[in-house]
Amino acid sequence: MLYALHSRLRLLKWFVVLLLYSVQAIDVQLCTEQESVDITNGTMDGDGSVEYLGVRYNSSQYFQDGNIRKGCICLIRQCIYVCEAPEFVNVGLKELYANVSDAMGENNRKINLAADNRFHLILAEPYCEKLWFTLEQDHVIVTYKGDLNQNGYILNYSQFCMLPKNNMGMFHASYCEHEIRDLPYPIYAFGFLVSLPFLVATFVVYAILPELQNVSGKSLMSYVACLAISYLLVALGRLDVYEYILCVVSAYILYFMLMASFFWLNVMSFDIYRTIGGSRGRMTERRKFVYYSLYAWGSPLLFLSLILLFDHTELISYQLRPNVGAEGCFLKDERLTQFLYLYLPLLIIISANILFFTITAKRINQSDRTGAITINDNSGQHSRREHDHNTFRLYLRLFFVMVLSWSMEIISSLMTEAKTAPPQWVVYLLDFWSCLVGIIIFILLVCNERVKNLLLKRYV
Repeated sequence: MLYALHSRLRLLKWFVVLLLYSVQAIDVQLCTEQESVDITNGTMDGDGSVEYLGVRYNSSQYFQDGNIRKGCICLIRQCIYVCEAPEFVNVGLKELYANVSDAMGENNRKINLAADNRFHLILAEPYCEKLWFTLEQDHVIVTYKGDLNQNGYILNYSQFCMLPKNNMGMFHASYCEHEIRDLPYPIYAFGFLVSLPFLVATFVVYAILPELQNVSGKSLMSYVACLAISYLLVALGRLDVYEYILCVVSAYILYFMLMASFFWLNVMSFDIYRTIGGSRGRMTERRKFVYYSLYAWGSPLLFLSLILLFDHTELISYQLRPNVGAEGCFLKDERLTQFLYLYLPLLIIISANILFFTITAKRINQSDRTGAITINDNSGQHSRREHDHNTFRLYLRLFFVMVLSWSMEIISSLMTEAKTAPPQWVVYLLDFWSCLVGIIIFILLVCNERVKNLLLKRYV
């Protein structure tokens, strides 16, 4: 286990080195031309920040484009695109009304976005691959974060645009057809909340049965606890119940718990690999679980420390930062960011688990073929090996449930181009599968003869 821990730490070190090196290798433009403002004539302070037209840009919010200094206004204010407004480019737009909700998503008030300092208007049309659909004024609800709430779908500022006042004095909004790909957030949250009680029930069953509180059982309890907390935080985030500070805090906790769940799954795959490999008995169960806990809780803590460091220092460029809370209660919704800080570590862990399970399955097959388990075996040894094989099959099913979900999630995230993006029914299927994971885990871990007999023995 110590060797495996050192190997993971070496991988983490190289991950950090490559990430820092990439900062030097890439000439980063922090924002697009449309979302930048010429602040060349702004006033620069001693700390490197620039103030222009009442807006202060720190050194991570502007960049140099030749002789022109450009500030990324959308990193400071909530940007709103305005379509069909070429006549206002030179003179400016004085009126643009929309219904704006408060931090709780309620109390919609009609506000002039052009006169509100929280918002910045971009007089251009965002990119849209397919068709634009128009919303009537009464259905245009903009959140306090600058997103569009369209019947439960939350679209960020690059996925919709406002329209100037028409001849009837009405304001409308348009949204892009192909951008709506996920289930509505309330439905998505409800799916996770349905699964949550099954995870809690699984944890409680293992907690009240002393026979299940060996290293394997405690590892399963830790894994299920991580998933339960993750599901709760995801559901609350989808329901948009957080204010900004709570949103950021929950995002960091969610990241830690998601990573911890995969490291505990990694612990279980290593433990069964080690047990069936004949390493049993070299240390006490308690000491072994302490080592496992240090690894499974410590590794996510290292990753969390990294994203905290990158988010709150200028060690790396803004484009490569996690930007937790910038676009919802998780990592920034950008392919490179999520790959570096989430999918890449998960791919490494999943690959290690596949290796452990493959070697373990090969050992079991060789053991069966050479007659290692026969009728003449000592009954205690036979029972122990049978228990190990059952544990292996259980872990393998558990691993398959999680890997199927996350592997498809990773593939889906990488297929962002219009020609390669997965069809909408695939996205719905992935969402549905994610919501079922808690129920499936309950069936695998609790709905079996051994647990049933232990419960009957204890309470009947």
